[in-house]
Amino acid sequence: MRSIKSRLTFVSMIVLVIFMILTAVALEKTVVKRALQAEEDKLQVMIYSLLAAVDQSRDGLSVAVSNERLFESRLMTRDSGLYGFLYNEHHQQIWSSRSSSDSAVWKGFPRVENIDSGDWQFSTQTFNKKYHFRLAFAILWPDVNNQLKRYNVVIWQDASDYYSQLDRFRQTLWAWLSITIVLLLIVMYLVMMWSLRPLKEVGLEIKAIEDRKQTGFEQIYPTEITPLTDNLNILLNREQYQHQRYRNAMDDLAHSLKTPLAVLNGLTDVDSLGRIELATMREQTARMNQIVSYQLKRASNVVGLKINKPIDLIVIIDKISAALAKVYKEKDVQFESTLPSSILIRMDESDCYEVMGNLLDNAFKYCQDKVHINFIETERDTIELNIEDNGRGLKSSEIDRILNRGTRLDESNEGQGIGLAVVAEVVKSYNINLKFKTSVLSGLKVVLSLQVVPLT
Repeated sequence: MRSIKSRLTFVSMIVLVIFMILTAVALEKTVVKRALQAEEDKLQVMIYSLLAAVDQSRDGLSVAVSNERLFESRLMTRDSGLYGFLYNEHHQQIWSSRSSSDSAVWKGFPRVENIDSGDWQFSTQTFNKKYHFRLAFAILWPDVNNQLKRYNVVIWQDASDYYSQLDRFRQTLWAWLSITIVLLLIVMYLVMMWSLRPLKEVGLEIKAIEDRKQTGFEQIYPTEITPLTDNLNILLNREQYQHQRYRNAMDDLAHSLKTPLAVLNGLTDVDSLGRIELATMREQTARMNQIVSYQLKRASNVVGLKINKPIDLIVIIDKISAALAKVYKEKDVQFESTLPSSILIRMDESDCYEVMGNLLDNAFKYCQDKVHINFIETERDTIELNIEDNGRGLKSSEIDRILNRGTRLDESNEGQGIGLAVVAEVVKSYNINLKFKTSVLSGLKVVLSLQVVPLT
């Protein structure tokens, strides 16, 4: 079976059927045990009522039963299905109820085995292809000479009604059991379809992505599937980022080759090339080769598409801040961190170094003497990482410009103006929200919304 739905349906059906059968068997045994105990209790009551009618015989050497003192009418009705007998210590019958008079049924009843006085003996007997309950009780009764003699009181009852009711109970039990199994299977199937619905929706979204109707997974999925869809979104965004990076690299390559090509084009108009022209041609050719190698290396310097293992953000921040403290030692920057001992995020380590390196480097570079880093837990498994400095800050119009490639707001410091643009591209590929605000330190505040991995 290759279908998860088929596997779950088959296993659920087998487990449910076995469970219900075992439950029904256990229930039936319990009911039968209680029913037999109830039958035994009823026969005990009849024996007690029979003993209430026992008295010494006229000669005083034995006992007799007064029929007038019997309260159970079935013992007085012929062939009622309830029979009473009294036996002496020699297993000789000395009394029988009127229900057994002129009836051949009781004559074949087996004798009672020796039982101790005061003991009860209950059993189910098969006689003439019919079931009967038998309860025997042994007593000691004194005669006229005060000598104790042993007697056995035996009650027989036709068990046909009991087994008829038991058969009806079994039929009802298994009928309702079958109905319950069918209903539970239907409910389990509906629950299974509802539980597997997110997987079906994942398949539909993948089809939409293949048809280029959407760029990633947009729906909210259960907790068990969210890590899968989040990582797939990261892979898709990284692929788009890779394509954009190749495009940017090729654009930069074309732009960089314009000047060398124009020089070479000018040299072709010269009728005879001297040493100076040849030297210039070699120089421009070497420059073109260098540019091509550099741009291709940049374009290929994209992390391979993979599902990232959790990395500790605190370790990376500590390493970068320690290195920057040495670089900007002359500024004597006061670096303050209120971060916990560990924060795990799913991100490529080199990308994390790229993002945190650029942001912290800018904070150290443009601050006066203070850089603070802290975090706020916004919701479950999500935090806002804040990097603040006490530099001059940025205006709202400048904030919109700093993410453009090649834009530099401070010409006095070295740089190419692409650091924050690279940061914006990287965090976008990980679905990380990047915002710039005014810090309480009067400088710039960088806010990163990060989805963290719970610590186990």
